[in-house]
Amino acid sequence: MTFPFVKMHGAGNDFVVIDHREPFLAADESARRALFAAMCDRRRGVGADGVLLLERSARTDFVMRYFNSDGGHADFCGNGARCIARFALDVKLGAGGTVVFETAVGDKAARLLDDGRIELAFGLVDTPEARAVQACGREFAGRFVVTGVPHFVVGVPDVGAVEFATWSPALRAHDAFGASGANVDWVARDAEGRLHMRTWERGVEDETLACGSGAIASALWAVAEGAASPVTVRTAGGDDLVVAFTDTPQGRLATLTGPAVVVFGGAWPL
Repeated sequence: MTFPFVKMHGAGNDFVVIDHREPFLAADESARRALFAAMCDRRRGVGADGVLLLERSARTDFVMRYFNSDGGHADFCGNGARCIARFALDVKLGAGGTVVFETAVGDKAARLLDDGRIELAFGLVDTPEARAVQACGREFAGRFVVTGVPHFVVGVPDVGAVEFATWSPALRAHDAFGASGANVDWVARDAEGRLHMRTWERGVEDETLACGSGAIASALWAVAEGAASPVTVRTAGGDDLVVAFTDTPQGRLATLTGPAVVVFGGAWPL
């Protein structure tokens, strides 16, 4: 027996997408974890940063469930949300080019723009908290914020000069961020005001070419440092994500806009 999947990417952040409206995967968590880790393996599997399941919802267009490349569940993924929204629109869910869907961090909405990009209405965001963290014999001054998942954003003069493979994992697992740790984003602003970002992602335990929730967190860092909305975030893969903020009586709302691309489809043996 095999089941179909679609490989997608959002600014180089890549995913295996599975239509699970008619459930067929084992309910056992360890079995699913092993399956998803095998699919994400870049040498022996499809290769991806994570797996997205599209499941039925009783009140919205669908439910999004996200799993990191180690097979473990994660509450949210911004680029994944845009990709699964594009997939849902392709299978004729939603109306008028817009879908509303459930995630572990609340309902989200997304729409297809005329240029083919997907705009994700993330919702309310918090003001990032300034923190100074000691690691690797030095102090890192940054800002901590939860944008679906926790992020520690550190401003640097040049993201290419960061000792990325040493500093990132030390901060990712730092006691300051609790038992689950945090994603770590390194950011620098160029002369045109664009924000350059590199992300070490939990569950992947490596750099990803882009991170949607990290782009929102990094844009919040930039605004706290004096930048104006919208903020263009240049990812490690060379794509641009655009984060815009709107202040309302209820708080600050964020949108995340960028590519969501189907790469290929296939069948996986179950």
